[in-house]
Amino acid sequence: MTRRSTLLSLVIAATLAVAGCGQDNTGNDNEGGTPTPTRTAAPATRTPTPTPVVSTSGVLTVTPTGGVVPTPTVTVTPTTGGGCGATELTLTLTTVAGSDLDTGYSGIAFNQGSLVDTQVKVNLDCPDGDNCTIDGSALKDTPLGSPLPLTAGGVSTCILNTFREGVTGTYNCTSGCSESAVRISSQVFQKSDPEKPCPVCVGDDVPNDGVKNGTCSSDAVASGAPCDVNGISETGLGSTSNDCLPTGSDIGVLAIDLVPFTTGTATLAATIDCADGTPSGCFCPGQISQNQCRGGTCAETADGSGECEEGPPVGRCSGRDFFLKCTSTGTTDCGDLYPGAGTCEFSLQKCIFGTTITRTGTCAPPGLTGVAVSTFCIPATRTPAINTVTGLPGPGAATLPATTVRVSR
Repeated sequence: MTRRSTLLSLVIAATLAVAGCGQDNTGNDNEGGTPTPTRTAAPATRTPTPTPVVSTSGVLTVTPTGGVVPTPTVTVTPTTGGGCGATELTLTLTTVAGSDLDTGYSGIAFNQGSLVDTQVKVNLDCPDGDNCTIDGSALKDTPLGSPLPLTAGGVSTCILNTFREGVTGTYNCTSGCSESAVRISSQVFQKSDPEKPCPVCVGDDVPNDGVKNGTCSSDAVASGAPCDVNGISETGLGSTSNDCLPTGSDIGVLAIDLVPFTTGTATLAATIDCADGTPSGCFCPGQISQNQCRGGTCAETADGSGECEEGPPVGRCSGRDFFLKCTSTGTTDCGDLYPGAGTCEFSLQKCIFGTTITRTGTCAPPGLTGVAVSTFCIPATRTPAINTVTGLPGPGAATLPATTVRVSR
């Protein structure tokens, strides 16, 4: 029987997700202005873990209340030939390109990227030389990667993910299959700059080497301080560092559980009555509706995802991988405001097709890159505009590729 292990990574989601991205509007047609970001003088801090807003969802199938770090499918570098090569190992996970984060039920914050070059270390105890238990107890109250920048619909958030518990799980040295339980707190900051949601570390070319060759940008708590890059946005939103934290007040500290985060298959089914009265149509407790489509109809697309058959249309700038909201054709809302952002293009809003969200990972034998996945529920933030536009509380899904290196300890 194939065993799975633990990919500790972002997310995000992500993750981590990872909640709280979207555009402000006055209705479900996504028309209107952008919400005014919250910025006060109070600085962010990574040391104390804030009390999370606990979702009422509990543990769902392969989903939890939010999202971030468990099991990865990863590149395993054996210490000696096949198997583990030792009974006590340290496993270092490093995220690579190809991530995908989907946040909420509205579709506005789908297809977000995570961070590349984020690292997480755990201990492996391998008494039989191949099958290991994951000991991530030392991760409790430590950062999960660096600040995660997300932009959707012209609204930006910077997310600080922290392990609120140690990570546990299983890992197989030969197959690279893994499965783990990761529970994090996601502290969400709403920011005004869609091109730079988080402060960046400028001038450091080698991430995670412990050498602070960079300088924190002016919007960081420690403006001008030396920094070491701890993660690079896959969607071009900058290189972030735990030395460069965001200023201002958070708009929520969300309890997010990836239980499990797996190299196998993660599935979240719609079995909960929606707040709008739709029976068994929602994925998460407190979710208002299935989608924000006109007429409520989500049609399947060629890639198996969904789009709102009757609209609304959504405008985005062609020259940006991340989502910049635009409302007029041409360059008025894009290139004229953000050089290089291209022109405004319209497409149907995304949505979740069907009654099941499924993500499938990949185990990674030695020398290859694996993929860990999770589906989960995300609580609401304290900002109604973000909750309405993004679709929170609501489901999330994360796909996180990574490589691993093992050494004896």
